[in-house]
Amino acid sequence: MLRQFPLRIRITQKHSLVPKCKFRFLSSESRAKISIEDPELFYESENQLSNDATQLKFAHRASGQTFGQLVEEANNDRDPLHNTRVITPEEALEGVDPRYRDPETGELLEGATSRDARLHPETLWGRVNQKQVHVPSMFADVIQNNLLFQYEPKVLKEHVVNWYTTINEKGVRETVNSELEADVTIAASFAQDYAVSYQVLDEFVKRVGKQNVEKEIHSVLDVGLGPSTGMLALNEIMGDEWNPKRKDSVVFGDFNMARRSKIFLSRQVNENLPRIDGMDSYEDEYTYENNNEIEDENPLIEEDKPYVGKVKTKLLKVKTVILDKLRPVQTKYDLIIVSYQLLKDLENFPFEVDAKLDQYVRRLNPGGHLVIIERGNPLGAEIIARARQIILRPENYPGQTEKIPRPYKSSAKKLSAKEQLRLSRLSPEEKALAMKNLEPELLENFDIIEQETEAEDLDKLDEPIDLSVIAPCSHHGKCPLQFFDPQVYLYGKIGKKLKFCSYSVNVHRPKYLLELKRGKKLAVKWTAPNSGVGIDGLAKPGRGREGGNDYETASYSYLMVTRSREDADKLEQLRQKITEVGVLERPVGYQPQSREEYPRLLSQPLKKKGFVIMDVCAPSGHVEKWHVSKSLGKSEYHDARKSNMGDLWALGKKSANQSTKENTFYFDKIEEKRENIRKHKKRDSTRLKRKIKKEYKEALEADADDLEGNLVRMAKIDVYEFLQKPKEEEKMKDKRKFRY
Repeated sequence: MLRQFPLRIRITQKHSLVPKCKFRFLSSESRAKISIEDPELFYESENQLSNDATQLKFAHRASGQTFGQLVEEANNDRDPLHNTRVITPEEALEGVDPRYRDPETGELLEGATSRDARLHPETLWGRVNQKQVHVPSMFADVIQNNLLFQYEPKVLKEHVVNWYTTINEKGVRETVNSELEADVTIAASFAQDYAVSYQVLDEFVKRVGKQNVEKEIHSVLDVGLGPSTGMLALNEIMGDEWNPKRKDSVVFGDFNMARRSKIFLSRQVNENLPRIDGMDSYEDEYTYENNNEIEDENPLIEEDKPYVGKVKTKLLKVKTVILDKLRPVQTKYDLIIVSYQLLKDLENFPFEVDAKLDQYVRRLNPGGHLVIIERGNPLGAEIIARARQIILRPENYPGQTEKIPRPYKSSAKKLSAKEQLRLSRLSPEEKALAMKNLEPELLENFDIIEQETEAEDLDKLDEPIDLSVIAPCSHHGKCPLQFFDPQVYLYGKIGKKLKFCSYSVNVHRPKYLLELKRGKKLAVKWTAPNSGVGIDGLAKPGRGREGGNDYETASYSYLMVTRSREDADKLEQLRQKITEVGVLERPVGYQPQSREEYPRLLSQPLKKKGFVIMDVCAPSGHVEKWHVSKSLGKSEYHDARKSNMGDLWALGKKSANQSTKENTFYFDKIEEKRENIRKHKKRDSTRLKRKIKKEYKEALEADADDLEGNLVRMAKIDVYEFLQKPKEEEKMKDKRKFRY
């Protein structure tokens, strides 16, 4: 414990041959300077120095000498305890400026640390979590002791490598089909999935307000592939005493993943609270508990040492009801968390996104919130952008960027069977062009269904739904980073230049993950994205990760939406009034008028000497470059240098200009590239048909004597006859796969 005493110094000097000089003495209050102009002059002190022994360790006295003596304030009728305060280790190392502390209590005025206390209150409000996310030890112990204990490390690493290569090749998450797949998925992705969910939901609680979340959110739905990652993160953020009335978690796929969700949830204190009456009846109908339950080994746990082995989940009781499908649409929720669920097949983009989104929007209570999380790659960003487009319909409100709730319209009317068949046969490039031509129609009719009666039912809403975006967007205009087709990111040099909306968070690697990512396969960069083998010379098999980091970075894209409580008629009147009066488009550099419109940093700020450059999604509806210089203000410049990607910026700018990363600068180039690809494919197809026809004629005229020659001849004839059938020719079209 360090104590701080204001000190006073007395100086006496009888005989000295030292010339004129200045003495500086250090104290806890100020560094006073004492000058002695005449060395022969003697100053009499009112209180003579005592000859008694002193307890002050800095006072030294020897015979025939008199030195400066430290005097306690108690000698001057002041209690030194009144000037004593226990300080933190951070304060001891860095020091604390008293301007950022309450003079009475000594507590920081703003923020959690002395560094945060220097920031402007609006900067603090706009900040997202910048700390490294740690997976709670209770979850890491479950993975280590109750799941991965049964696998040989070498075999487990092989399966994890296959999991990474598969998701990299297909681009989307797949449901698990066995116990092994469930454990491999958890080992490979749980740490990053938890960190992403924690980061997004932490911002959600900050934007809505923790007190508002506790008072207004009484029912929560978490939807994903398991193991209830969104619910786990939300429980950790809200604390042990958080107790909403209903908590549902839908885990798609094999029941083994649902059982693991129950094990994780049972480790949290707020999951041991009792359920309300009537919830058990839902569980009997919808959950995994009565289906395919496998009894595991005895899970008795001793208090002094952790239990290693399988857990009998039937004995566990948690408040969250684990389901294998959604409840009826009449069941509403105040908060819905959807993780990696809007797209399961790349060939169905964007129709599947529209249909899946409709299921969750219809289940929102008035004042409810929808949080969507996707991967932080181009495909995930396009899924989020598509969901935002369906919710806001910015094409119907040209020039309007104000955050006024927009009416949600169902997107489930029928396209003709002929149109469905035509779209299903197109290559990704041709499909993108067809979608662009159909865009005006699809603004009202997005989904493809088979039955007219089903379309009528889906199109009817129980009541008007008005939605607005909380984050990450600062406006309700067209997304400046949406390209409407994930395939464009693969267009060579042009695709590499395209910017998409994603963010990142660092997650600490638990012990099980450090052990898993040792060796040649998972410790270093692979030779190729789908090779699964480390580059020779960089990998050190068997020696761990020397010089490596104990954390990894998870990227994500997300969207937070809220359903308005306001009367639908009043909102419609407001929108009509704005349309009648006319909309003044916000210029580049428009200064936000409320917290909802603060621009968001899309990347790490570029820090130069004397100024900072920020790429922001601005309230004008554009991607802009904002310059914050020293001349703007000391506080503004200081906070700009402390900002990070994903933060909201509230303190203005010195100048602003439109960024060339916006999609409007690339549409023409993308269309030109798409047209070139189409021409090349047509040329290659023509050459191939010409070659097949030539080989067919040669095969008819040839007379092979051996068996091999006859087989080749018959094959050439069959290929030509096969291509004469239009349907078979369509099937042979080359459809490139998405690779992210």
